[in-house]
This record gives sequence, C-alpha cells and structure tokens, in this order.
Amino acid sequence: MTRISENTTILAVDIGTTGMKIGVFQVIDEVLSPVSQFSREYEVNIYNDGLFGDIEQDKWKQAFTAGCKGMAEVVSDVDVISLSGTTPGLTAMDKNGEALYPAILMLDQRSREQAQFIIDTVGLADLLKTTANMPVAGGCSLASILWIKDNHPDIFRKTHKFGHSNTYIAHWLTGTFAVDPSSASLTALYNTVANDLTWNEDIAGTFGISLEQLPDIVPAYESVGRVSESLARQLGLKKKPAVLIGGNDAVLAAYSVGIKDAGDVINVNGTCEINLVCLDRCLASANYNIRAHVLPDRWLTLHVMNAGGKALDWFRELFCSELSAEEFYDGFLPRAVESWLDRQSSVTYVPYLMGSRYSLDPLKAQFLGLTQQTTREEILAAIVRGLCEYQKSHLDEIGKNVPLKNVIHITGGATNSALIRAKSKWMRDCEYVYDEQSSMKGAALLGLKYIENRENPSPVI
Repeated sequence: MTRISENTTILAVDIGTTGMKIGVFQVIDEVLSPVSQFSREYEVNIYNDGLFGDIEQDKWKQAFTAGCKGMAEVVSDVDVISLSGTTPGLTAMDKNGEALYPAILMLDQRSREQAQFIIDTVGLADLLKTTANMPVAGGCSLASILWIKDNHPDIFRKTHKFGHSNTYIAHWLTGTFAVDPSSASLTALYNTVANDLTWNEDIAGTFGISLEQLPDIVPAYESVGRVSESLARQLGLKKKPAVLIGGNDAVLAAYSVGIKDAGDVINVNGTCEINLVCLDRCLASANYNIRAHVLPDRWLTLHVMNAGGKALDWFRELFCSELSAEEFYDGFLPRAVESWLDRQSSVTYVPYLMGSRYSLDPLKAQFLGLTQQTTREEILAAIVRGLCEYQKSHLDEIGKNVPLKNVIHITGGATNSALIRAKSKWMRDCEYVYDEQSSMKGAALLGLKYIENRENPSPVI
C-alpha cells in the first residue's frame, strides 16, 4: 500500500434494502482499521399483494444523519465519504435532487408489462449483446422509468434526473448527479458489455428518454465533489469531505474480499441472497444479471434470490413466533438443518417468496409434498435446501464456461455455521471463508484507493 497520512479517516456508508450501516475507518500503522459503526433499520413499503416494493428516500437521509450524530466524536474528522448502495433503488429527482416518487426497489414487480415491452421492442439478443441483462420488473431501471412514464406522466415530465440510491445521497451531499458503472449495469441503458462509461443513446431514444435525464457515469473510486459547507456543519463534519460515488453493495462486498480473478466466487447473505462469480469477459445470459466490477476489465455475474434471509425471517415470524430471533437462529435453525442434512425429505420449497428477477411472471413461493407428519423443522430445512439448490444451478451454469475456484467467500448477516454446512451439502462442496461487514468495508477500501491515487496519481485499482 502506498504510504499515506496516518489517521486519515474514511466514512463508509452502506445503503441497504432494509437498513443502513455506517462505519468509520482510519489508517493506523498503514492498515485500514475500523473505529466505530452505526446501523439503523427502516421500513420498506410492500403493498398491492406484494407486487409493489418501494421506500421513501428521506429514510436514507434520516439514517445517515443519525449515524453522523451517533458517532460525532469520530465523524468530525472524516476526510472521505464513500457510498455503497442497494440497486436499482430507482429514484426520480427534480433539479434540486428532491425525490418526486418513492425509490422503486429491486424486489418490486409492478413493471412486468414495461419489461416485456422493452424486450419486444429491442429484442432480447440485442439487449444481451449491449446491456448484458434481460429487463425484468424491479431489477431493471428502464422498466421502472417506463412504468412512471405510463402511470405518472406528470412525474416523468418533472424528472430532471433518474438515478439510484447512491445518486440520490451523493447529490444531497454534494449537489452533483452521478452514478457508477456497477449501478448503471442494471438500467438496460448502460453499455455494460463495452463498460466504457457511456449510456446507450439508441435504447434511450427508442423509449423517449433523453440522455440529459440520466446522471454522469463516474468510476466507483472517483470523487463527485465535496460535502456542502452548510450540510457539513449540520452533520458535525469539521472538514468538507470528498464524496465517492461508490458502487452496488454486492459488488463492493466482492471487492472487499479480493474477488478479482476469473472464477472467484462470493455468496452474499442479507435480505436477498446473491452469488457473484468474477469474469474476465462479459458472459451475458437471461438467467442472471451482469454487473460491471469496480475493477477495470472485469465483470461479475449477479444471481439473486430476492427472499434469502427474508425467507428465514418470514418462517420465524409465522411458524416460530414464540422464539426470539436469537433462540431461532442460534438454536432452532441449526437443529432443523442438522437433522435433515443426511435424510431424504418429501418436502420441496419453490423459493419465490418475493418474486424473481429473471421472470416476467409474478412467481410465488410454494411448498410441495407436505403431509400430516411434516414438522416445522422439516419445512425450514426445505427452505434452506431450496435456497441452496437455486444458487447451485447458477454455479453449475457458469462453471461450464469458467473454471470455478474451490473457495467461496461468504458474507452477510443472514448466515451462520449451520447454514454454511447446508451450502456445502446442497450448493457446492468446497471451502467456505466467512467475511464480516463486506459492503461497508468495500466502500472504505474505495476511499483508501481514492486517497492513494490522489497522493500518487495512477488510477489503477
């Protein structure tokens, strides 16, 4: 690591789907070290029979402000703020960066008709050849933009910029509209295959979207400006820190554990469960998403189960409401998994509790093979097995084109030793290495890279 000033302070912000984590990191003895952490959960709006999923952007700002005040002593000397964001989190903003509509999240299913219209108009083969992704409801910004255009034309006309969660927060902090390549990858408007920081003008024009309505695409490790003086005072910041646009939370989780070579794999466990495989060439498919990495000349597959940890929370609340979260995750779940790891079960879980990113149909979860003898332990084990087998199918597909490493990095709050044993049995038999708080750490590492590049200019990660 290039020698940089000791005690340089970085504020890493992870804008999650259901909560925000903020961490303060300092360079101590030339090592990036965590100093303090804050987290706050917030409610996501799920309505219209579960097909709509969005959130008011003020909840992001409130959580950020609370984090700064809660860590006031260490936040005051922050030099750099680096963002990690849930995406899409599609947000329509006016000229002042104010949200005109709640952020439409990846688990949203309202724009199925618009997603199909994009495919019918452009053609799936051409979309995969340029944007590397099949448009689906929630997971495609263009589909959500067209839903707004069709259902709220007044909002569409008023929109100055469409962006993601990091676009919104970065503008609030600096007054600049920007987005990074990893976040832009799922818009169906970014030239993901070329990964050249350009929007696809032909696709945008086809659907009546001006490139002026889209933010500038900026590398993840570059600054989009500094926190305004008035806001810095409000947040308790003595300096006016540089703000990095950062990137998608799953991509930054991969970055934090050194996912950089073809065949490297990381399994991210949160509200969603995501498998990412690093590629040295863009291999597009309708069966998964492709993200541009924060590294040059690298891409990541993104195979998402919308209800990963959420499925386990749902089961606990419905079937084990007498148990605390600690009793359930530390006791009941491990016993249930262990009791069925080496036994045949007739129960099958179809895992679409919150729909699918890879289908235009509103897929829903199912249990098959239940009998009067079925226990809640067997049902829970079936949920875990169903989630593992879903991700196994992705690794099997990618493994046909890219030799996979024999180590899977695993991260996220929705995992434990019992679930790791289940993954080894039902997803992939290999070594699992656990890493904690990776999205936030990845954002902090981007902040460190920014400082290194500034003091020793050579934009190489």
